[in-house]
Amino acid sequence: MRDKAFKISYSRINTYLFCPYKYKLIYLENRYIPLNGDISFGNSIHKTLDYFYKAGVYTYEALLDSLNCCWESSGYDNNQEAYVSYLRAVDLLKNFWDTYGKYPPKKISTEHNFKSTIGQYPFIGIIDRIDEYEDGTKELVDYKTHRIIWEQEKIDNDLQLSLYCYGCKVALGFIPDKIAIYFLSHNKKIYTTRTQEQIDNAVNLSVEVAKKINNREFTPNKEKCQLCDFKYSCKYSKLKTEENNFKVTLADLVKQ
Repeated sequence: MRDKAFKISYSRINTYLFCPYKYKLIYLENRYIPLNGDISFGNSIHKTLDYFYKAGVYTYEALLDSLNCCWESSGYDNNQEAYVSYLRAVDLLKNFWDTYGKYPPKKISTEHNFKSTIGQYPFIGIIDRIDEYEDGTKELVDYKTHRIIWEQEKIDNDLQLSLYCYGCKVALGFIPDKIAIYFLSHNKKIYTTRTQEQIDNAVNLSVEVAKKINNREFTPNKEKCQLCDFKYSCKYSKLKTEENNFKVTLADLVKQ
């Protein structure tokens, strides 16, 4: 039976592609991903830049004030770790300001929501940033705050950007002239392009995944256990099984 409330989003599709059972845990069983420092850091930076641009006062002092308003200290192991991450955020934003913040485009839209459809399914998304320049060109920007910078090939094949290009066209009424991922931890913006074939492939993949979700196909992908947020709590986790086996073995040794 099809779930009438189901909506396609990049996060949902990407979660299912990572592991169908992880999708089930998050979206059907309402299991929350354990909060950690990396998640809090990413949330803080995204909220800071959104707050800063919506406030409309483009000064470095206003940018730091935005960080102080939006900083999240939960998820860190201790106060020292949170403080070190805060200093990292300050350094990151200083580099951002010096390179991009001083020279804003004509118009900036942040955390831009859109709604459309893909096939028979509703399609929703939030684009980190859309810039419009004096000559009328528009640029789609996705923020990344992690320390790893991607190779060009990965950026060129990123599913999220393909789906967001589709969202721009069908929901927002424009085709991006420029597409980029801004790796904030490296202060580096890397550009890419999307062909219509890539966008069509992303749409078709989303429909295929949506059908599997509505058919309740949630076979776990045990090859991803090491990278999963539920690796110590999921009943199918290889790591959890190995940990339990170790405990049994250790208990046997103690008995001997």
